[in-house]
Amino acid sequence: MRAWTFFLLTAGLAAQTQTGEVTTREETPTFQSSVNLVRVPVVVRDKQGHTLGNFHKEDFQLTDRGKQQYISQFAVEGSAVVAAAHPRPAAHQEAIPGEPAAAASKLVVPTRFTAYVFDDVHLKIGDLMNARIAALKHIERGIRPQDRVALLTLSGKVSLDFTNDPAKFREALMKIMPVLPAHKTFPPATFYVADQWMNRDNQEALALEAGIVATCLPGAQIDPRDILREVASAGMGEAIATFRTLDNILRLLAAMPGDRIMILVSPGMYLSDDLQRDLSESIDRATRAGVVINTLDARGVYTIDPVGDIPGCNPPNPQTGLLISKYDGFENLAQGMLLDDLAHSTGGSTSSDNDLLGGFNRLATPPEYVYYLGFYPKDLKPDGRFHEIKVKLTDSKGLSLQARKGYWAPSHEEDAAATATREIGEAVFSRDELHDLPIEIHSEFFKTTDEAARLKVATHLDIRQLPLRKEDDRNRDDVTLVCALFDGNGNYLEGTQKVVELRLKDATLEQRRTGGVTVNSNFDVKVGPYMIRVVVRDAEGRQMAAANGVVEIP
Repeated sequence: MRAWTFFLLTAGLAAQTQTGEVTTREETPTFQSSVNLVRVPVVVRDKQGHTLGNFHKEDFQLTDRGKQQYISQFAVEGSAVVAAAHPRPAAHQEAIPGEPAAAASKLVVPTRFTAYVFDDVHLKIGDLMNARIAALKHIERGIRPQDRVALLTLSGKVSLDFTNDPAKFREALMKIMPVLPAHKTFPPATFYVADQWMNRDNQEALALEAGIVATCLPGAQIDPRDILREVASAGMGEAIATFRTLDNILRLLAAMPGDRIMILVSPGMYLSDDLQRDLSESIDRATRAGVVINTLDARGVYTIDPVGDIPGCNPPNPQTGLLISKYDGFENLAQGMLLDDLAHSTGGSTSSDNDLLGGFNRLATPPEYVYYLGFYPKDLKPDGRFHEIKVKLTDSKGLSLQARKGYWAPSHEEDAAATATREIGEAVFSRDELHDLPIEIHSEFFKTTDEAARLKVATHLDIRQLPLRKEDDRNRDDVTLVCALFDGNGNYLEGTQKVVELRLKDATLEQRRTGGVTVNSNFDVKVGPYMIRVVVRDAEGRQMAAANGVVEIP
């Protein structure tokens, strides 16, 4: 599993260059998240299930806890429009005197990243094997030049980073096996039942476990509450570990510079209320990054045993059997709801029939159209409470609408610095061009050995559009510039973050504005293809610019 510390670093001063009126200091890139802006993916389908892309902002109505909200951001994205809306730039490469430049790059820039995530923690061996066979047949279609695929498991035992090599994918897929639970109790109990009693004071759940104890060990002096406490503790540990892995995978996808899709192969899982809140924050991050989560229930069509069965024990009495069947139904419903929420909250799709191969083939293709509605909640209090969202069309015309169901309010206020950090981080891992500020990027390299090179990325910023703030005889603004480097498969390698402090005197203001500012970022790299992403944000006007480039070092 790759390292995730890139997202958790704190800013620190590394270097500083003084030129009187212009000061440049280098910092460690920092990326965080917040829910000040709530982004709601929406998919509209006709009666035949086809997605529709001809609606506008005024066609939607959105409420938060029943209160009408103003839709401040609106966009439609998807496979049908992304090529026209976001054309991929050609490589911009200049040669250093004395060093021949590479020939025109034939690098095909990856534009779609699909992570296949197998829930080896919760899937039973038969269901996992069936899903694995279907995935093997699915990958036989091949991997398109612009696609990259990764294979990951929720246990973390199997991990294949993004690649375009089908052989590596098949090899990793064959290693996936169910993970046996680290903790088992007898008589048995489920984490769902234990959590219902421990955290919701559900006395029926306690009666259910008492009936199971009496069935499996008649006459034994065993307190069912002790079993439920033990199972709740072990189940919570497993749930936390599983959630953290899922959250890390979402962070990985958010770091890909293109269209991002997760296909989660799972029977679903039960998360406590605290983890549901944490999951909502992960979904917020995914929606802001444009990550689409598709879910495939590898159980296919299943039924609940109406008489209730206890593995390893005699058949229970009718009353206990009915309770077992009832709570099996509740647990399966909760697990399925999590799969639905992950998909619907991100504009994704679900598959739960017995055609697993067809499910993989459908889910590997994102929706043709996804609308993204963004709003800033009115009078949002940082109280950590759940907010129900409802989205509808002003004229539904018999159409079906899939949208996010809600979000959790933050538990604290976000300050200006955190806002800037979040906006920059989200822009770095996007491929969208931003043009609030005019920038130009140029790259050049020189070979240091046959296998290594020094790559220089020069970013020129035209500062004439900066809203400089006058203070005494100086015209002020701070401009943050991040230059990120990705490999040919779109995996983040490293980045630099520099802050240009402008303190321009009145006497030289026009001259400085005309000349602009150039910031250099240097990387030591090996030969091969690379993608470059530059993001610029100013502090006074909070304007942003972003540009892409590719370079291939022979």
